[in-house]
Amino acid sequence: MKVGEYIKKNMPGVKVVYTRDDDFFVELYKRGKIANEKGGDLFVSIHCNSTPERNSKARGFEIYLLRPGKTKDAIDIANIENSVIKYEDNPARYKELDDENYILTSMAHAAYMHHSEKFSGYLNESFKKHTNRVSRGVKQAGFYVLVGASMPNVLIELGFISNTEEENYLASQSGQEQLAKSIFEGIKAYKNYYDIANNN
Repeated sequence: MKVGEYIKKNMPGVKVVYTRDDDFFVELYKRGKIANEKGGDLFVSIHCNSTPERNSKARGFEIYLLRPGKTKDAIDIANIENSVIKYEDNPARYKELDDENYILTSMAHAAYMHHSEKFSGYLNESFKKHTNRVSRGVKQAGFYVLVGASMPNVLIELGFISNTEEENYLASQSGQEQLAKSIFEGIKAYKNYYDIANNN
């Protein structure tokens, strides 16, 4: 919500569409569908990370692109994020999204991948500039929530709620303002690049 407020105040002409504006569950496939139906130009999925152990040492933010995961950590995080499908009416809809189909889906997203990569780079630099958070880098994984968004898209893990220090930061007003500003500045930098690229 804070990211949206930054955009509304500082980027006139840019329309913000939330997949949800309160603490209720929206099925993963519906989130990309909402973005498509509203004619979105950029899809940003914002999350908090965690580990199975409480008060873990894991720390830092990560930015993900939609591709089959290459590292165990990336695959594990995607599995955790994707596990919420158990709360959906029809989890079987995702059954066909095995590795091979992820590759096909990724190929279908190839038209947007260059822009997604550019945006990821701007986000990563913005987080490093506006916060003192550790960057865990730009990675790739098979997140269901990104599959349906037919536009440049990324998933952001802001930090680890299983790390007490990071949990406190993520819950604080100042932490949320820093993170929202970082995402906003990343979006602004991406829009400037996109506008120039499309006018040449």
